[in-house]
Amino acid sequence: MLKIDPKNLIILAIIFITLFEATAQVCLKKFDSNNQKTYYFYIIGTILYFIILNLLCYCYKNKGNLSSVNVMWSCMSIIFVFIFGYIFLKEKINKNKIIAIILAFLAIYFANLD
Repeated sequence: MLKIDPKNLIILAIIFITLFEATAQVCLKKFDSNNQKTYYFYIIGTILYFIILNLLCYCYKNKGNLSSVNVMWSCMSIIFVFIFGYIFLKEKINKNKIIAIILAFLAIYFANLD
């Protein structure tokens, strides 16, 4: 049977947390900006945040360090929300945002040096 290192599972869980959070952010933004105020986007965003809660609990139960998990999640969230905002909401890119993305990648790198 294939045995996966718990650290790799935590990283995978954080990737899913980040994807779900970026999707939830887009849904909640669409709910907020929707003139008809349909609750479809609100419900999807709420469900995704519930899944995020459970994935975070999984990370912490499997000896994920609170600071490392949070740094990776926060920085990856910045990166994914930036990308999702650009693709789905047509938000603008500027030099300062690109610098922030580069710094987020560096924070992930340095937080995981062991």
